[in-house]
Amino acid sequence: MKKNAIAAVAIAMALIVLAAILAQVLAARKAKEREPFSIIVLPDTQKYSRQHPEIFVEQTKWIKEQRDAFNIACVIHEGDITDHHTEKEWEVADEAMGILDGIVPYAMVLGNHDLGPEGTLFNKYFGPERFENEPWYGGHFEDGNENAFYLIRAGGMDFLILCLEFGPRDEVLEWANTLVAEHKHRRIIVVTHCYMYSDDTRVGEGDEWNPHGYGRENDGEEMWQKFVKKHKNIFLVLSGHILNDGLGRLTSTGDKENKVHQILANYQMQENGGNGWLRIMTFLPTENKIDITTYSPVLKEYASDDQNQFQVEYSMGRGGFFDCRSTGRTCQETAALF
Repeated sequence: MKKNAIAAVAIAMALIVLAAILAQVLAARKAKEREPFSIIVLPDTQKYSRQHPEIFVEQTKWIKEQRDAFNIACVIHEGDITDHHTEKEWEVADEAMGILDGIVPYAMVLGNHDLGPEGTLFNKYFGPERFENEPWYGGHFEDGNENAFYLIRAGGMDFLILCLEFGPRDEVLEWANTLVAEHKHRRIIVVTHCYMYSDDTRVGEGDEWNPHGYGRENDGEEMWQKFVKKHKNIFLVLSGHILNDGLGRLTSTGDKENKVHQILANYQMQENGGNGWLRIMTFLPTENKIDITTYSPVLKEYASDDQNQFQVEYSMGRGGFFDCRSTGRTCQETAALF
């Protein structure tokens, strides 16, 4: 009897120790999931593809080398990958972006300079077949990758990066509305070449470089009205294209009372077609903030002005947006909350 009691106590102690170890492992895993992570944004690279291929390569080499240091979750290209839409320029882009293959996920949109009279060479180099075996590739609309989405997990959160064509057609926005509604449990980043203007407003009627002037359908304001403002889980819109100083940002309130940060970055007007400037967007889950800095791997320096170095607030905890993996519900049950 006494032996049985001793054995029972031993088993109980062992279970307590095991429970403590499991709790520590789970806590460590949860803490790791809440670590800061970064998304790198490549603004218009058109002049690099045509005149300075070494700068394009230097950007992506830096991303590869700094993947672990910055905990880089993915890379986003804002369009105008090429300048004159030639095979040679697409080959430059292919070489530069290829440095990231197998290293970090990346998503790209087309700009007006990536389009020719016969369409685009984009799908020859960056079509669905390039990404179809990647676990983070979500899919596309119609035949090519002009409109596509990518599924990323970082910081304990599930993201969907939605890439839309330059001046998207109404049918593209209809597809986007349906797609986002089907992924309510994911946090959405919308990327399109033209959306924000350099005066901190969305591109609209009367603005230079409006997609309407290129025979395209929807500008930034129309995208906001027809698509962006309708969805609670859209929190960020990224774009390039616009000249002047090529910088602008705006935070708007959507129909669901959600804040949407809309950010423009374009450096092609600067020396050497941009001197390699890129954006580092560091997500700080425990602080509910996104820290945006601008860095040049070519110059090896940060831009220090408040247009290139700033923070935006974004709730990354359960108080602001339910992540299906943190609620104890299925993703479908979580989506029903919205």
